[in-house]
Amino acid sequence: MIDRLLRFLLGVLLVWLGLWPMNGLHGNVLGILVALVSLLPFYMVATRSCFVFKWLHIHSLSKAECRRYGDPLAKK
Repeated sequence: MIDRLLRFLLGVLLVWLGLWPMNGLHGNVLGILVALVSLLPFYMVATRSCFVFKWLHIHSLSKAECRRYGDPLAKK
């Protein structure tokens, strides 16, 4: 839950940075790109998955959650 909240806050921060301080609203290409990159954290929050965790072969589940739902890193 905490990692999803942090991803959501990262997305909000990137939107804010891209559109206002980096002038994305006024057509600055870098600001628009930063705002578009903010879609990645929002996607990860919505799908409850993180491609970075998959690349690094880690997860944020507790031991109890792994017992209940299965270890996402266990080979099938």
